[in-house]
Amino acid sequence: MNARTRQFFQRTFHCTLYSPFYTPCSTPLRAILRRVALLALAMSTLLGSLAVSAQSGFIPPERISGRSPSLNSNYTEEAWLVYTYKIDAGGNVVDAVIQSSNGIPEVDSHMLAQIEAMKFRPATRNGNPVEVPAGPVVYTWILDIPRAMRPEFSATLEQAWEKFRAQDYDGAFDLAAHLKEMPGRNAFEDVKFQVLAASIASRWDDPAIEMQHLKRVMEFQNLADRNRFENPYVEPQHYALMLARVHELQLANNQLADAQVTFNQIQIRGSDDEVIERVKSAQLAAQQRFQAMPDVATRGELTPLYRGGSGTWETRLSRDTFELQKVRGDINWIYLACLGNERRLAYPSSRPWEVPVGWKECKVEISGRAGTRFELHQLDSSRLQ
Repeated sequence: MNARTRQFFQRTFHCTLYSPFYTPCSTPLRAILRRVALLALAMSTLLGSLAVSAQSGFIPPERISGRSPSLNSNYTEEAWLVYTYKIDAGGNVVDAVIQSSNGIPEVDSHMLAQIEAMKFRPATRNGNPVEVPAGPVVYTWILDIPRAMRPEFSATLEQAWEKFRAQDYDGAFDLAAHLKEMPGRNAFEDVKFQVLAASIASRWDDPAIEMQHLKRVMEFQNLADRNRFENPYVEPQHYALMLARVHELQLANNQLADAQVTFNQIQIRGSDDEVIERVKSAQLAAQQRFQAMPDVATRGELTPLYRGGSGTWETRLSRDTFELQKVRGDINWIYLACLGNERRLAYPSSRPWEVPVGWKECKVEISGRAGTRFELHQLDSSRLQ
């Protein structure tokens, strides 16, 4: 990861969350509870990062009162935040912290008040109440409203693009960092920032960071599409080209299954025939290369949900045999998540992992110290000795 892009890049996950419906959700971390799919009316707060769940005799906490943190359906600003808290041995919420947000103070204070009002039946270990951490939890509130930028944001964005076009990428980066810190930015402004940041990362030849910024844009636009918003975050023709770039980056990193999902999305959206044919040709060529290789390596890096937090990474699998190599950093756990099935994998492991027979559409999810790098190798089991 480029040292400068590392300064301001923070990966953010989103739930389907839009007025008047809402969904608090956890990160993809599966240390104890199953990740809930994107739901429009989930009312419970999920707990993540409970490493103690792996210990015998542990029973997780259960919420018994207090509403799930949310905004009132009449709230007319877009907002998102990441929060963490602990549940003490008495079942009370302590140390609630907004770790990251788009900087609307009244939203942060409102959410903290609701978080602290929750009451739990405490977690126990071997029958004794224990304190456990909860989160990080992501809350996102987006609205189907005409997309617009504030004058100050728009002016700074244009200055950044002027520097970008002049190949002054350091100058463009400095302005991008300023845009990211502007309080109260709406989702459309965040999309504009992410496109700029992805473009800078591409010029600095940092494909991992470019991909993360583009995925952030995809999260917003995909939510708008699923909920049939009339006001897109990215115009259709531009979004098709963006998806094509994501597909290109995925293939370059041997993420064949992820690239197939992106290709499917391009087709479903009814993109330009020239774009579809170009992406289809690249997908078929990559499949042929993939099948001819006994060992296909994908580079990974754990990126944080908020500054100072632990890192996560995930990718879809195309083969049933896989392993990690060249790990530089610390990995806490690895999870295999498939359609209707999931399993925590023993790590470190002296031998490759195998997807159980009958498990389909699998992902590998990895958590650990932010910045940890590694290679995920997918192996052709028929060629293994």
